[in-house]
Amino acid sequence: MISVIIAVVVFFCFQKLAARFGKKKWLYGLSGVTLCLGVQFIFGLIYGIIGIILDPNHYTQDIDFHSFTLVNILGWILSVMAAFLTGWYLYSRWKKNMP
Repeated sequence: MISVIIAVVVFFCFQKLAARFGKKKWLYGLSGVTLCLGVQFIFGLIYGIIGIILDPNHYTQDIDFHSFTLVNILGWILSVMAAFLTGWYLYSRWKKNMP
């Protein structure tokens, strides 16, 4: 649920940034959502692969996707950082190219 909230906030922030510089709002909003969810997915995938490599019996138990774990929190932090850095990069690039 928190991933969805983060994605919605990033959508509106990227949409506002794109509107400020006259770009397509929906395109950059969806790009931000894709970035956030993609970073979280890749982080979880890497964690899972490392967990399986280091301990082959790592996933013998039932997996609870609705809990606050350190992996979830780190994924959220990384996705927010990636969105912030991407937004900062777009802002600086667009501001430099303005007449």
